[in-house]
Amino acid sequence: MTDRQKKFMQFIEDFIRDNGYSPSIREIAKGLGLSSTSSVKKMLDRLTEKGLLNRSGSIARSIEMPNRGIPVVGRIVAGVPVEAEENIEGYMKLDRLTIRSGGHFFLKVDGDSMKDEAILHGDYVLIKPGPIITNGQIGAFRINGEVTLKTFRQNAEGIYLMPANEAFEPIPVGEYDDFEVIGTLKMVLRMANGGHVFNPA
Repeated sequence: MTDRQKKFMQFIEDFIRDNGYSPSIREIAKGLGLSSTSSVKKMLDRLTEKGLLNRSGSIARSIEMPNRGIPVVGRIVAGVPVEAEENIEGYMKLDRLTIRSGGHFFLKVDGDSMKDEAILHGDYVLIKPGPIITNGQIGAFRINGEVTLKTFRQNAEGIYLMPANEAFEPIPVGEYDDFEVIGTLKMVLRMANGGHVFNPA
């Protein structure tokens, strides 16, 4: 793969992870500082021919990255929040019937504050990115630059990130906290006998 092709692939991968859907041709051109959409189309055609992308010419935003799988972007604490880690550590492949849309990513669980929800230390949680979450859903959150996995609770007193382990305290979200919903929990994977399903990046 050429350096230019790597830049295309990295932009598409980052866009899907950040937005939950694939970029348009114009968005790729703008993001890479290209003036011509025709050059983007040609590059997408080359990458598709090489099997690095899947595309449907009749469907908008239909770019998929079939050979890479779902990225594992770091770890998330089921306990107290820790500093965010967003470097891609590897990839996991799931059956296409299981995950049909782009943008999902895995985080590795560090800690046991969610053990009563059957989310244990060392598990991998599949996150669907997006800012919308409903009361009672488990999600990944960033609070004051740190990330954590908790249950979202909102009532008349405010917003709380709730553990599922009585040894841990709820995390209140104050008016001046820098708070973001990263995404919602879709699946928990547990590897047997220390196995893994990483694909090299």
